Amino acid sequence: MATSKFKKKIAATIQKSDAGKWFFNWVRIYMGKSNERRLTDYEYIIKEYPLRTGEKINLKDPKRYSEKLQWLKLFYRNENMPICSDKYRVREYIEAKGYGHLLNNLIAVYDNGKDIKPEELPDRFAMKANHGSSWNLICTDKSKVNWFWWKRIFNCWLKRNLYTFGREWNYKHIEPKIIVEDFLDHSPLVDYKFMCFNGVPKYMQINHDIDGKHYVDFLNIDWEKQGFTYKNYKMSDVLVPKPEQFEEMKEIATALAQEFPYVRVDFFNFEGRIIFGELTFFPGGGLQYPVPVDYDYILGQELTLPEPNHNLELYKKIQEETA
Repeated sequence: MATSKFKKKIAATIQKSDAGKWFFNWVRIYMGKSNERRLTDYEYIIKEYPLRTGEKINLKDPKRYSEKLQWLKLFYRNENMPICSDKYRVREYIEAKGYGHLLNNLIAVYDNGKDIKPEELPDRFAMKANHGSSWNLICTDKSKVNWFWWKRIFNCWLKRNLYTFGREWNYKHIEPKIIVEDFLDHSPLVDYKFMCFNGVPKYMQINHDIDGKHYVDFLNIDWEKQGFTYKNYKMSDVLVPKPEQFEEMKEIATALAQEFPYVRVDFFNFEGRIIFGELTFFPGGGLQYPVPVDYDYILGQELTLPEPNHNLELYKKIQEETA
């Protein structure tokens, strides 16, 4: 645990500068490729899960929420999951579902950082990789961006594959792009994340800031605060006000979740308007478990796993193993 915290501290220190961010991303590219060569998805999961949770994973009869998400990685496939994980192509999916009006305005799309022309961008915008997590540049003044380094950082993102860390198969073959959307000028900006189990929203993850500090709270669908958060995050002491559009957001989340065993549907509520955020199938790679750990089991009870449709030989082998 101490080693893990030390590594995170070193990584955070390196990334304080733009040059450090560029260097860090190059390191992650090579680490990811090495990781993928050395371990199969199954080997990665059975090795990484106990390192994160302190417990051996039970894939034969999973009980915990975090275990069931690993099971879904290995034994379940849905052809729409890669599309919905792609922050660019998901726009097509949302439009096809009749919710195109919820999409944030798309300003530009790039295949190479060298193609970015800052003079053609507005002063404020949100720029992100379509195939990653938290690979973002939230710009409030483009004149203060060091474009020499950021174009190189973007190209590092384009070379990274999120699949290699966490083995989220849905990211593996996404065509990398850099997309630019409107900056949402609202502070603090609250992120409403509907946790949908077998097509039904059951819990809310609320990401928000108070006095410059970030909090991750969980509520049930009746907007009652729950006594857990994710490991390495903090709960706030307040109950975030329910937005006026809550029922509409819940209805949309339900519609978008129908074909998936588990999905988290994210929204912003900007100036009275619902804005679609993203669809997430394995939050934190499925390894970001709730604490206290009792809630990992409570959430696990909400998820009924589908019939396996992938890696069936491995699935059969595990089922035949003695406890």
